[in-house]
Amino acid sequence: MLKRADSARHYEWQYLDLMREIWERGDQRVDRTGIGTRSVFGAQLRFDLSDGRMPLLTTKRVFWKTATREFLWFLTGDTNIRSLCAQGVEIWTDWPLDHYRKATGDQISRADFSARIVADVAFAEKWGDLGPVYGKQWVNWPVYEPAGEGLFSQRAQGVNQVADVIDSLRKNPGSRRH
Repeated sequence: MLKRADSARHYEWQYLDLMREIWERGDQRVDRTGIGTRSVFGAQLRFDLSDGRMPLLTTKRVFWKTATREFLWFLTGDTNIRSLCAQGVEIWTDWPLDHYRKATGDQISRADFSARIVADVAFAEKWGDLGPVYGKQWVNWPVYEPAGEGLFSQRAQGVNQVADVIDSLRKNPGSRRH
């Protein structure tokens, strides 16, 4: 891992050092996919963001415009890929495409599926939803309230965690809660 003296090194070394540590000393874990993962407990990467720059890994090809569009989509809380497909962002398309193929038996191409998602609102509503992915959870985390007799009901509007963090940073920048 990086030592304090290494802080002047390019930020990407933190990532590369962590990847090396995970590979060499990480614990092997079983995951839901059956592929497996390796992990280390309590690892952190720290970046100085005070100069307005954002760290972006260059050892891995990153399409900045695609990543930005995906991030902005997350902030809307949307769970349907239609707006992403309309912008040429295909990073989430495989999951609904796979679901569609299994449910219908239609081996439609990825390109044709995306085009249909964009062109056909009803098709997009039926086949383009991902469920509660990151953005949904960020801006509408479910809240449950007692409904009597030991039962609970979900409030229509959940917690907007992004708005809460921004508000907290503005009002109490020294808080340990963010």
